[in-house]
Amino acid sequence: MAVMKDTPRRWFGLRLRTLVWLILLTTVALSVYSYWSDYAERAARRERELLSPSPGDLCTVVLRGDALGLTEMPARASEVDGIANYVRGRCVMTNNQWLELAGEREGQPQQWIPRENVLLIQVAAE
Repeated sequence: MAVMKDTPRRWFGLRLRTLVWLILLTTVALSVYSYWSDYAERAARRERELLSPSPGDLCTVVLRGDALGLTEMPARASEVDGIANYVRGRCVMTNNQWLELAGEREGQPQQWIPRENVLLIQVAAE
């Protein structure tokens, strides 16, 4: 009687079918994660844009006190120690990093304000 010898099984023996399933599941998981993170980022951006002033609106932007070097500052447009804590102009563009204002009248320069320095934006009703 001939005895068949079992071949020794490898320590980390994955069959080809198992390897294909692992690659497929990893691809699907990464695709779902990528789609979800992109969707969440777009939804947050859309909500932020709804709260931003529209281009052409006359805005008064109140700046944070620490950005101006002031310790005590009201949360409204005013002057403290002769320093105005606000900038006024027409909104041109907003994004995550900047707020761009054109002058109130023709010929006045544009002003770019970093978003982290903005305390409050007042939009004039026209």
